[in-house]
Amino acid sequence: MTISDFRDWLKTKIDCPNWFAGGLRTTDEKAIVVYNGNAFINPIAVGGIQNSSYKGKGIRILVHWTKNVRESEIKAMEVYDALHGETNVEIAGKRIIQFNMRNPEPISLGVDDSGIYEYVIDLEIIHER
Repeated sequence: MTISDFRDWLKTKIDCPNWFAGGLRTTDEKAIVVYNGNAFINPIAVGGIQNSSYKGKGIRILVHWTKNVRESEIKAMEVYDALHGETNVEIAGKRIIQFNMRNPEPISLGVDDSGIYEYVIDLEIIHER
């Protein structure tokens, strides 16, 4: 599973006019960017990797929204809530076991150079190998 696979799946859940993978390529308002993050779960079962049933994929989501803090925070919470506790999901042919949210809510990054409020959501996707 790639960050582009995850971005394409998330696009079906969240309304946003501008989507990117790997980096923000606009200074316009209302963009969501999916980055690679840190994965912490990558178990190897006794008998080797061929006997391991799941692994982790680190994801970082940037919600680059508007110059209104309230609107921006609401959109960041919408993204967070779409993932938190979600089960029975398949992305790029991989069954998702859990979205492991790293924080209890989106983290505010303040404003960028254009005065647009930004939030980040860190998570790990636990999925079948």
